[in-house]
Amino acid sequence: MEMSLGSRREYLGVMRARYAEAKSRREKSRILDEIQSALGYARKHAIAVMHPKPPRCAKPRKPRPQRYQAAMPVIQLVWEALDYPCAERLHPVLLSTAQQLAHHGELRLTAEIEHDLQNISRATLARRISRWQRPSARRVPTGRRLASRLRSEIPVQSYAWNEERPGALEIDLVQHDGGSALGHFAYTLSVVDVVTGYSRRRAVLGRGQPGVLDALRRIVEEWPYPVWAIHSDNGSEFINGHLQAFVRERGLQYTRSRPYQKNDNPHVEQKNRFLVREVVGYSRYDTPQDVTWLNTVYQWLDVYANACLPMRKLIQKTREEGRVRKRYDQAETPVQRMLNARILPASSHAAWERWILSLNPLQMHRQLETLVAQGSSGESITPDPPTPPSTTACGFDGQPCGLTTTPQAR
Repeated sequence: MEMSLGSRREYLGVMRARYAEAKSRREKSRILDEIQSALGYARKHAIAVMHPKPPRCAKPRKPRPQRYQAAMPVIQLVWEALDYPCAERLHPVLLSTAQQLAHHGELRLTAEIEHDLQNISRATLARRISRWQRPSARRVPTGRRLASRLRSEIPVQSYAWNEERPGALEIDLVQHDGGSALGHFAYTLSVVDVVTGYSRRRAVLGRGQPGVLDALRRIVEEWPYPVWAIHSDNGSEFINGHLQAFVRERGLQYTRSRPYQKNDNPHVEQKNRFLVREVVGYSRYDTPQDVTWLNTVYQWLDVYANACLPMRKLIQKTREEGRVRKRYDQAETPVQRMLNARILPASSHAAWERWILSLNPLQMHRQLETLVAQGSSGESITPDPPTPPSTTACGFDGQPCGLTTTPQAR
């Protein structure tokens, strides 16, 4: 009959006391025989049980010295300049952005700090960032008819998740009704390329079809490289004869999402949250002055988001045991992805690189914070954002196109 664990411990305690008091080798041998018979232990194990090891006293661990302390203020300033990104997005551009800020006099770099910025690991960077407080997004609670003929003419499909041809745009409207859909209010037209991540925004008052088309036409004509496709949801602001004529005129492929399936338009939906809602919030904007203010914010935001904010792109999806595992590439800004894709004339690359280096991300971040804090009632005079170099053609009647049409900032 086997002993329970408690009984076995009690039995071994008694036998251990007898074994310690035994005077002769023969007496100890008899005790070991009894243990083997009662518990079925091997001889060597029985001897080991009779000689328990003393408890080990754990040595107190010395705290590890904190590394990279000299570089922490610089890292925090770069983190602020790039709008508080995660470590995966911040790590690849940490050193280059710090050098860019140093060039504009925002910080001072030493050889020791540059060495720390180059050698800090992504995991260490993530641990340090997790201790810092980042400003939370301003969140305020918020409160179609389709023409069957036009709807039947527009195919229901979405881009492949691994689309590789730049110029595939997703478009969407973001409403600024402040929780009440009554009356007239502003909308933001958001446009993003699913390949490069390059994006633009423009505010309009109301969602009238001609007004939305005019905003879309302006954005597409200013796009820095050829556009070949547009994808939208099923709103009447897009499914109409005006937009149909526009895409036919330019020979663009036009597709739409399945009804009530936001995942068919994932890239622009993500930008709506990150670059619209988290910037201008959920307040109601319903006057021409509000629209002018929104477009001023977007002029700065478009340059800042496309030239300064790194993003990661999905490069692989695998299904393992019922779960989809995703792999992302190294973080790069949309403009850098655009240059790497070789879709611009080679002669313009140097000009784009010089323009990127001329930007001060921290100054642009501060300008955006000032604009958002002042709101549409602010009386300050805001300078125009830096204008990027123009490219030779977007593929539309040979017309030149650039990011903005505003004059160069003084």
